[in-house]
Amino acid sequence: SFLGIAERDIMREEVTLRASFEAGALQMLDGDSRLSDRFFLSSRQMRGFEANGLGPRDLNVANRDALGGNYFAVARFEAAFPLGLPDEYGISGGLFYDVGSVWGLDDTIGARGAQVDDGLNWRQTIGVSVFWDTALGPLRFNFSHPLVSESYDLTREFDLTIEARF
Repeated sequence: SFLGIAERDIMREEVTLRASFEAGALQMLDGDSRLSDRFFLSSRQMRGFEANGLGPRDLNVANRDALGGNYFAVARFEAAFPLGLPDEYGISGGLFYDVGSVWGLDDTIGARGAQVDDGLNWRQTIGVSVFWDTALGPLRFNFSHPLVSESYDLTREFDLTIEARF
C-alpha cells in the first residue's frame, strides 16, 4: 500500500492545509484472497463511516458483514485554523472532505448464488473538526456528514480520537 501527505501553512501560518492520499492493491499468487488478506477502511482513514463500514457486502446473509476488497483508495483534504479563542484553551477548528472506496473481490458469488457488488463505488464525506490539546494528549472531535454512500454502508456522524505522545 501507499500513503502520501502534503501540508502547507497559509495566512501568516495560522491556517494549515493538508492533503493525503492512501491506496493499496492485493494480488494473490495462489488463488483467491481470504477475508483476512483483504483491505478494510477504518474510521480514521474514511471519516463519516464506521470501521469496516463500507465496501462489498453479501446482502443475502443475516449479518451483512463487510467482505473487504482487493483494492482501496482514499483522498483526504483538510483545513485547520484558529477559532479565535485564547491560546491557553488549546482549542482550534477544522473542515474536511474525504473521498474513497474499497472494491474488488476474486469471487463475487455470495449466499444463495446471488451476485455481490464489488464495484468501485466512491463514497464522499464532509465535516468539521474541533482540536483540543489536553494533558492526556491531543483530542480530535469529528462531526461528519456522508454526501455519497451506498444503502448498506454503516455511517458515523461523530468520532473522537486521542493521539498518544511519547
